[in-house]
Amino acid sequence: MPTKTDYVTQLNLTPHPEGGWYRQVYHSTKTTYDQTSLASRYEYTSIYFLLDGSSPSHLHRLLHDEIWYFHDGAPILVHCFYPNGFYEVIKLGRDIAAGEVLQFRVPAGTIFGSEVADPASFGLVSCAVVPGFDYHDFELLTQANLLAYVRKNDRREIITDFKAIRQAENLQAAKERLAAFSAKWESSYKRRIKNLVQMEGL
Repeated sequence: MPTKTDYVTQLNLTPHPEGGWYRQVYHSTKTTYDQTSLASRYEYTSIYFLLDGSSPSHLHRLLHDEIWYFHDGAPILVHCFYPNGFYEVIKLGRDIAAGEVLQFRVPAGTIFGSEVADPASFGLVSCAVVPGFDYHDFELLTQANLLAYVRKNDRREIITDFKAIRQAENLQAAKERLAAFSAKWESSYKRRIKNLVQMEGL
């Protein structure tokens, strides 16, 4: 199997601002005006993207969907913090029986970052964006952005949960919902902060 150095050299990859190494391989010949970006964009772009244990893809956000295609190396973990506050980690790789996937779509507006499952190895993927990628549509998240995201979504979910407690049919049901609420938020908050710390060392 080719090594990381082989791929970086033979595919002419260069360091990416978000981490890892990349090269744009294709873009459309035509451009179009994009209503989300409020500017002209290629109809699509596609890149090679390589990560290793020393260089993860740091948490960032795009204005458009991005589709990831696994090629070679160790599985890649894609950490997704969705706009509704839900967290999910997707494992890109060849072992379909173990739940790995060969391709995955990251929805627009999702805060996400990625890393190789084996820090001693590397993973090679392709990423396609439609309309095409542009750095004006790219946001590299700061510590303040990330913590604000957690607090915002926690507030929204807490309000929903408290409404459910208030609407309980009797006192016992309300106590049970309150106990479930406490357990949920202790584990949920710790999990979200842990995932952010692991990705960014906050």
